[in-house]
Amino acid sequence: MKSPQWIYRVAANLALLEGLIVAALALFLIGNSFFSEIEALSAWLAEIAFAALGSAGLIVASIGLRRRRNWGRAPVVLANLIAVPVAYYLVTSDRILLGVILALIAIPALVATWFSIPE
Repeated sequence: MKSPQWIYRVAANLALLEGLIVAALALFLIGNSFFSEIEALSAWLAEIAFAALGSAGLIVASIGLRRRRNWGRAPVVLANLIAVPVAYYLVTSDRILLGVILALIAIPALVATWFSIPE
């Protein structure tokens, strides 16, 4: 079954948006270190490395989706299968706005990526 043209653009754009948000989070962690004391340096470095690698992975996967490559789908689906329960956790732990924003990005990205099947 051939997927419609627009679904690739939606999936790629949402994956790119997620990658840029995660990159901003990594930059925030770096910038925040100048204004607060780092208690566990190794954990802080691991968070930044994880965010940087995740961001790069999502951005590269968005390029794959835009070019209709099958390898671009798996990282985006996996990232959003992780993001949906995180959004639920945020909503149930009184971080409702963050959880809703995350869900409004993650669920459409998951659905669009799931149905962007290359010919």
